[in-house]
Formats: sequence, structure tokens, C-alpha cells
Amino acid sequence: MTQKMMALPINNVKLLDDITNIIFDRALKRQNYTHIYAQMCAGLINDSKFNNLIATNTQITFQKVLLKKCHDVFYSNYQEELNKLKDTMKNVNMAPKKCLSGVLNNFLFDFQKRSICNCRFIGELFKNGAFPEKYILKSIGDLGKEKNDNNYELQMHCLCIILQSVGLILSKTSYDLNKKINKLVSSMENHGMSSTLKCLIKKLKIMNSKGWMDEGNCF
Repeated sequence: MTQKMMALPINNVKLLDDITNIIFDRALKRQNYTHIYAQMCAGLINDSKFNNLIATNTQITFQKVLLKKCHDVFYSNYQEELNKLKDTMKNVNMAPKKCLSGVLNNFLFDFQKRSICNCRFIGELFKNGAFPEKYILKSIGDLGKEKNDNNYELQMHCLCIILQSVGLILSKTSYDLNKKINKLVSSMENHGMSSTLKCLIKKLKIMNSKGWMDEGNCF
């Protein structure tokens, strides 16, 4: 598949964006193949011939477009789509409140699922050399910030997913994983935390204590 993608005549920004959209959406929808899509992306990013197909008068690259799509799932799309949904719901005056509540719940469920899948993809992209370390560290830092909103638990869940994926690599750098894991463990004292998130944090603690060697078997 990677060779076929490299052979495509991508000579403008719109076509590049369309191709990236296809890869990104499939990677998030097909969780069992996330690592394969990440490998393909790494191949495309590191292939100079593929990147040279894009118009030479722009600094836009496949990696930059992909980075933005991953970023938007966290920071842009949620609020934009939620506002659109709320506006639509305001205009549906005759719809029962129970029905509207169901629509909102479905939206939140889909967003949570997409966010978690996005984190898995980001982790795999980093592991395959498609994303730089500074991007991963920024993602970890942003997710680790405490926020007083309804998405805080999802935020912690996403942080756990990324650490699960990249912990082994980061453990071999100067990054202080112990500090991050200890902060997660201390957050378990929050009585409102779900059992699912507590389980994720406990497993991360075990993985960290074992040098991340049991990464594939812990989850």
C-alpha cells in the first residue's frame, strides 16, 4: 500500500489533504491496523520523492498536515462540532428533550472513542519515527494539565494511552517518566474517577516499575 501511495501524482495541497484525510480516518476507524497505518505514514514522511511531488512553492508537507489532523482532534474539532450540534438542537423545537439528550450523548461517546483512537495512532506514529519527540512531549504535557471540565477524565485516559505506547522509548531518554506516573497514581485518590481509568493507571505503574518490558502484555 505504501508503494501505491508513493506513486500517486500529488502535485497540489488539496490532493495532499484529501489523501491524508483518507489515511487518518482509516487509522482511527480500524484500530487493529493502527500500527500498519503508522508504518505507512512513516514511510511516506521519510520518502523524499513522495514529498517532492507536492508543489515546490509551499512548505506544506505530509507530516505537517498529519500533525495538524491529530492536533485538531484534541483542540479544535470537539468544540466546533459541539457548537454546531447545539445550534442544530436549538432549531429543532419540536423534538423531545429525551431525543436531544440522546443525540448529545452519542456525540460525546463518538468523540471519546475518536480521541482514544487518535492517541493510539499518535503513539504508533512516534514509535515508527513519523512524529518527533518534541511533539509527543508537548502532547503529554498538555494532557497532564489539570482542567476543571467534563473532559478531564478523558484527558487522563488519553494520557495513559500515549504513555502506554511510548513509555519504552521515553524511558531511554532524559525524560522523567517517574514524575508523570507518580502524578497519575496520586490522582487515583479522586473518588469520582472511573474504575477503567484507575485500572489503566495501575497498569502503567506496573509497566514503569518493570522497565516497560511487558508493554505488549499489560494491556
